[in-house]
Amino acid sequence: MNISISAKNDYSYLFNSLNKSSGSNSIADMSWLSDYSSIKSGSYGKLLKAYYSSDDGAESTVKSAASKLASDRLATEKTALDEATRSYQTASNKAGELQKSISSVSSLEDDADDDAVYSAVSSYVKNYNELVDSAAKTNDSAITNRLNSIETTTGSYEKKLNGIGISIGNDGKLSLDKDTFATADKSAVKELFGRGSYGSNVNVSAAMIQSTANYDALRSGTYTAAGSYSSLTGSLWDSTT
Repeated sequence: MNISISAKNDYSYLFNSLNKSSGSNSIADMSWLSDYSSIKSGSYGKLLKAYYSSDDGAESTVKSAASKLASDRLATEKTALDEATRSYQTASNKAGELQKSISSVSSLEDDADDDAVYSAVSSYVKNYNELVDSAAKTNDSAITNRLNSIETTTGSYEKKLNGIGISIGNDGKLSLDKDTFATADKSAVKELFGRGSYGSNVNVSAAMIQSTANYDALRSGTYTAAGSYSSLTGSLWDSTT
């Protein structure tokens, strides 16, 4: 029995001459056997797998690199968001402490001793300065405006504050001179921090800072139109347009 191959149109040619009569069995006619051997051993399949595996690997590497860049960017933005959240929480806490110190001064009894009055006023000065620092580190215009309002109010009462030993520095912070306070009329303290006075005006602005900072601290992050991750300030629509 001889196999004679005259054309190679598809794999069926391997078997289409099995029943032909003898007469041709040249080496050239048997060249198809090498192709058959490659198919049988799986060489073709291995070659194709290696080729496409190489492309897939390159594509996977590119995708992995892009994914890492996006992940790193989001991680950086989330870190910044976490820091902003902490700054809002701090501002809220300091605003609350300032309100408490104002309440402590305004609730002093008329016969309170000088040490108690000095301690209450000193606490107010300390909490005032801490609020100035913490509010300045936030990124909300409403908080900035309220801080400006507090500083403006304080400036308008500067003369009376000086009378009890409180002075305003170039940085907007307060300082208390103990000697000046010791010789000051303590009724002036009650006047400054009583209802409808300097202290009550500062208290209102501090309460608004606390409310705004609390809201900002609790606000969740979202994706912006640019694909970044940030906290919401202002309208939701502003962050996505």
